Amino acid sequence: MSSNLTPAVWGADLPRYPRVVNSTESVELVLRGYRAFVAGDFATMAGLLAPDVEWYGVEGDGPAGEEEIRSILDARFEDGYRIELERCIGKGDEVLLAFRAAGVEKDATDDRPLQTRRYFTIGRYWAIATVRDGQIAKVQDFPSMAAALDALGVDEDEI
Repeated sequence: MSSNLTPAVWGADLPRYPRVVNSTESVELVLRGYRAFVAGDFATMAGLLAPDVEWYGVEGDGPAGEEEIRSILDARFEDGYRIELERCIGKGDEVLLAFRAAGVEKDATDDRPLQTRRYFTIGRYWAIATVRDGQIAKVQDFPSMAAALDALGVDEDEI
């Protein structure tokens, strides 16, 4: 028995729900933001942030809004830190980021253009970014990888 209903008609009277995001899509979105930051492409980064984005610091401060977030990211880029993404773990619409910020120190007594540089770790950082409607809607910083994994609901043995 065949039906003359098309799939478009089948769901016509059903309520609309927000689209479910899988972890791969969320991770890819966050990685686009990371790559844009490293490249200094702030226009792309701005397009990835939801207009009502909120960022909460590790001390519970915040939320920082879009303008403050842009200002912070601009300042971090200007500092010239090398940002090394160590882990990116997706679970649904949440993505745990673990990264290291490193500085570079040149030898002030060596005027050669290709002199040796010393890289040093400034700090390690952990955050969970929440994706909503194809944009980053929330970022929550954490004091440790263990705290971030706990908030994500993932056991370290699972990764």
